[in-house]
Amino acid sequence: MRPLLRAGLTDLHRLIAEPIEFTPATSTRRFSLAAPEHIVVGQLSDVLPGLIAEAPKARFELSSVLAALPELLDSGSLDLALTTLYADETLKLESAVMRAQLFAERFVCIGRRDHPLLKHGHIDLADFLSAPQISIRMPGARTSPTDTALENVGLARHVALTLGSAHAAAQYVIHSDLLAMVPFSVAARGEALGLLAYVDPPIELPPVTGILWWHNRLHSDPAHRWWREKVGRLLQPINFGERPAAPTL
Repeated sequence: MRPLLRAGLTDLHRLIAEPIEFTPATSTRRFSLAAPEHIVVGQLSDVLPGLIAEAPKARFELSSVLAALPELLDSGSLDLALTTLYADETLKLESAVMRAQLFAERFVCIGRRDHPLLKHGHIDLADFLSAPQISIRMPGARTSPTDTALENVGLARHVALTLGSAHAAAQYVIHSDLLAMVPFSVAARGEALGLLAYVDPPIELPPVTGILWWHNRLHSDPAHRWWREKVGRLLQPINFGERPAAPTL
């Protein structure tokens, strides 16, 4: 009953309290976000400094996605959580947590920039299945999207290493003959740095979707609304291909 009681008391306080104004330039609030590592070190590192300049007295805290997300969101220790890949299945987020899809991007197959299997701009299915690869999956997930897609058609690839981060997988790939299936944004960043090559996979895969989560008791909080709307705008450019409908944040 504790979560229900906490939510009820918060709602009661909101009804009787004076309206709260929020001014980014003077706010000293702490804003927190848990997100996959490749988002924290990739897209957010490019754009968050501008947000820090907009709210110079606030404190921003970014961390990797944790298995304890439901508890952290419920307690108020965490403002927002961005997840990809089986979040509903592995995190078991409850109905009191709200969500919005921010982006969708395709998977691509990456290898080091001079990898012999990628030099022609594509990879054959037989080579793809036999090459040593990195499987990326969240803690608690039974498998990865790539392996699930292969299982559905009676195939399996050679998984040599399992990691929980697409960013980490890219680092391993740069210095080895390993291949990995990662979101396009990770591959594009590595290619721009002259470190990676990428090709479309020889199998059809569902897109990688980025889902933003927050507790419903903070939905109308002005500061929280500002933070989640900013995160949404910062991350929507990740989309590759057809852009989803604008999220309701």
